[in-house]
Amino acid sequence: MDYIKLFFKGIIVGVANVIPGVSGGTIAVVLHIFDRMIDAINHFTRDIKKHIRFLAPLGAGAVVGVLVFSMLIDYTLTNYSLPTCGFFAGLVAGSIPLIYGLAKSKQPKGKKQSAYWIYTVLAFALVIFLSTLKTAEGGTAVVGDVPVYLMIKAFFGGAIACASMIVPGISGSFMLMLMGLYNVVIGYVALVKDFLMTFDLTILVSIIKFCAPLGIGMILGAILISRAIEFLMSRYHTETYYIILGLIFGSLIGIFLDPIAYGSYNGVIPFSAYIATAVTAAIGFITAIFLGKE
Repeated sequence: MDYIKLFFKGIIVGVANVIPGVSGGTIAVVLHIFDRMIDAINHFTRDIKKHIRFLAPLGAGAVVGVLVFSMLIDYTLTNYSLPTCGFFAGLVAGSIPLIYGLAKSKQPKGKKQSAYWIYTVLAFALVIFLSTLKTAEGGTAVVGDVPVYLMIKAFFGGAIACASMIVPGISGSFMLMLMGLYNVVIGYVALVKDFLMTFDLTILVSIIKFCAPLGIGMILGAILISRAIEFLMSRYHTETYYIILGLIFGSLIGIFLDPIAYGSYNGVIPFSAYIATAVTAAIGFITAIFLGKE
């Protein structure tokens, strides 16, 4: 039963990482798997069997979430972009009480809370600044002779994006957009479906040439950022969670600063879209609160 639950939690984290502005790390905190995930990555060799039993179903679910649900998310973002972003904004907002509770759980007695809110404000400002940057569309997936520069870019992009995906409040997809790789990655995900329909080896080789360095970079990024997070959690627990709180507040606004939230309306947003967004945001909020009570 635990494996099934981990698999479905992995799906949710995977889907979250597809959406620019939504943090997979935040969703991992809501699902109560963040600390365990950091521990499994950092101390994998200490108890390989135990950590594989955790990471395998979680990773499999994340892959399914990216490969399968990215098609659904692509459809809803294309046709109902604002309500789709509203749902994920609700998920993010619903995580705030949980994160705040974690921030206060080990707060030293006698120290003013205002001293910690400074970290929150600075982290909030950082995310808002990133959200205002012009996102680079980049290129598209290349079938055939994948350029070496693209494979190198995939390696470094994978490392940076995966590190961002793990940190609560930072969107890995958004970082891919800043590096001009988001559309390329989505393109290669779409090529997986094309290969399964045609079994064209040229497509398969192209996918491997791009995804292999991307995957290696993601593993490296995950290991490095997990060690950094573990260090901060052990030495600066309260400060770290107040920073995460600021990142989450910023990402909540960043979701609606991103043009992708309004992509399906051609500049004219009907009133019904706002109503639908309020409903989906409420559903997302209630879902996060429910998951956070586990």
